[in-house]
Amino acid sequence: MEISPLHRLVTIVARGTVSGDEVRGTAQKLADARVRRYAKIVEVASARFDFQPADILALAQTLRADADGRGPIAFVVHHMDQPFPKMFAAQTAHEGPVELFTSLHRARAWIAEIQYAPKPAQATIEAWADPDRRGTVIRGTRTREFTTRELVH
Repeated sequence: MEISPLHRLVTIVARGTVSGDEVRGTAQKLADARVRRYAKIVEVASARFDFQPADILALAQTLRADADGRGPIAFVVHHMDQPFPKMFAAQTAHEGPVELFTSLHRARAWIAEIQYAPKPAQATIEAWADPDRRGTVIRGTRTREFTTRELVH
């Protein structure tokens, strides 16, 4: 597992036979690192998973423990019918974007599309969120009480 704070990306590569304990351990490391909002690329093309559907539910629950929203997850698979990524995607699709790819290049491109998509324009808001907030201006020995509304108008 590699965590890149600069790119807000977690990369996980699984090889060989992966047990439920290994998956839960990795999920706990992710939760401890508080990277739920980061995009994740999970490469499982050459992995075989040795665990039950209940383990997938436990994994999803561990990752939900962090209150932040979830970043996109791209699974890189050997074939689209691999059970673990397919079941995980079905269980957690409502929490954030999750897709399966047979190409690492395409997975990275999808993550980039999501991460760097233009943000929708926000509605114009007032300069001050609390126009009745009070403050004090101090200049030398003189002080003056004011509300932020007085500064705007």
